[in-house]
Amino acid sequence: MNLREIREKFREISGRYDLVNEDLSDNGSDFYINEGSKWLDKTLETQKTWATYPRVIDAGTWHVRFPFARAIKEVWIATTTAKWQLEKKRLQDLISAFYLQPPAQWVNGVPLYYSPTITRYIPETITEVTLATFVDYVGTIEPTAHNYNAVILSKPVEEISLVEVIGLFYSRQLEADDDENYWSVVHPMLLIQAAVRQTYIASSNKPMLDVLDRGIDGELTRLSYDLVEELIAEVDDMEG
Repeated sequence: MNLREIREKFREISGRYDLVNEDLSDNGSDFYINEGSKWLDKTLETQKTWATYPRVIDAGTWHVRFPFARAIKEVWIATTTAKWQLEKKRLQDLISAFYLQPPAQWVNGVPLYYSPTITRYIPETITEVTLATFVDYVGTIEPTAHNYNAVILSKPVEEISLVEVIGLFYSRQLEADDDENYWSVVHPMLLIQAAVRQTYIASSNKPMLDVLDRGIDGELTRLSYDLVEELIAEVDDMEG
């Protein structure tokens, strides 16, 4: 189901006609639907919980930004001749080992390590001229939006490269009427129930929240069996 169809069913099942207009356009429902989708992402690991974010970067690039990440698990780099996995290091170790020199003195090379890095300034916009002069020493990557995270590499790459960030990512946010994500297509009833759940939280309707949670928990438990079956398939105990 796409967002418009989810919205229509949400109105029908929840009775919240105030949140969906007569023409089925959004009047507040999309907020609860997307919050429900994020709640499902955080509550249950499925075959679609993991994702990869590939990005081609130019020579001299030393960091990568990516959206909607919940947890970074692996970082890989590929060139035209090789591919390898980077080893995770602490941010302070990476900065002290590779980025204490002025940016003009950084040398491109083959990065072997990465670290998740900070993506916020306080205040969130650097405006002082004197401070801006030294921003490259801070180790903070200013994101293009609040929903972006970032990693830094142990060296700026020496040639155009493909970076793959693998980890746990949120499902696609539903914005346009024809948008779809994993939950809306494969488990639309769960998404609608999760959206209704968010309305109960907002209205402090604990009795209805408890009733709904019992129903959702049972369905999530049954759904989790699918991933378990996949993980244990063709796995035998090693002897020796």
